[in-house]
Amino acid sequence: MKFLVTGGAGFIGSCFVRKAIKEGKQVTNIDKLTYSGNLNNLKEIAGNNNYQFVHADICETEKIQKLVKDAEIIVHFAAESHVTRSETDPDLFYRTNLEGTRALLECATTAKNLKKFIHISTDEVYGSTSSGAFREEDKLKGDSQASSAYSKSKSLADDLALSYSDKVSIVVARPTNNFGPYQYPEKALPRWVIRLIENKKIPVWGTGENVRDWLYIKDTVRAIDLLIEKGEVGEAYNIAANNKPEIRNIDLANWFVDYFNLDSSYIQFVPDPRPHHDLRYSLNTDKIEQLGFKPSKNSKQLILETAKWYVKNREWWQPLIHEAEKIYSDIKDVKR
Repeated sequence: MKFLVTGGAGFIGSCFVRKAIKEGKQVTNIDKLTYSGNLNNLKEIAGNNNYQFVHADICETEKIQKLVKDAEIIVHFAAESHVTRSETDPDLFYRTNLEGTRALLECATTAKNLKKFIHISTDEVYGSTSSGAFREEDKLKGDSQASSAYSKSKSLADDLALSYSDKVSIVVARPTNNFGPYQYPEKALPRWVIRLIENKKIPVWGTGENVRDWLYIKDTVRAIDLLIEKGEVGEAYNIAANNKPEIRNIDLANWFVDYFNLDSSYIQFVPDPRPHHDLRYSLNTDKIEQLGFKPSKNSKQLILETAKWYVKNREWWQPLIHEAEKIYSDIKDVKR
């Protein structure tokens, strides 16, 4: 199998690429290497004969066209992904997430050997819900359910991908919040861990009641593999951990403080800088479970193992901190 992966130097993409190479697959990885793309995520497979890296923007149609033509499987991770950054530079998010997806889909229509195109979407296309869980059919066309430039651009790209299913063997994956090693430290989970490693307080926005269904990255990659094998063309599939009990932000903060043997003074509640901050995400996963997917049931243990990874891999995250913290200095979400 010849795999073409976009955004394969990012967090989830690099996990997928590492696993694919270990399984003997042939992978071409296209990545623009923005601030969150990091070739250090792929050091263990550098030099592997089955692996090729191409530094490119997915909007560069001519270059992408040449790379797509022989692909049998395309997995499209490439995206701008941070909500806070989307508030200050929405045009960049629409360019990459929507126009980049359109360009890649157009190129894919000419790939003669293409068997499956997996488009990586997000649970944020559904917006927030105070109770229950969204099913795949609950997503409305357009971006009315989304609350940020990030989620709106992803919602429109989700629609666009499905609209190509008569030309390309499209399957859309909608995962919840991922966690694991190699996550860029602007994201809440690694950011909080790193701040505690550095003996700094962690900022919890609002009252900490926001709920996120934390999904282990290796579970996400297993689910994507399953969609490559069994996913039905033209369909979308939710991917979630369905943590019971649900994990609030304050729960996550308390776990980390306890893990580092610190007290509650290291948790600093700050005013939520997002007036319409989504309170709760929740997905129904019956559809993908019917294909055989089962998420890990030990999320707390895996989250704390992830914290341990950051403790042991300071050399990976230390050079990234300055850039990662820039967006938060603008909104002053923690007293320094």
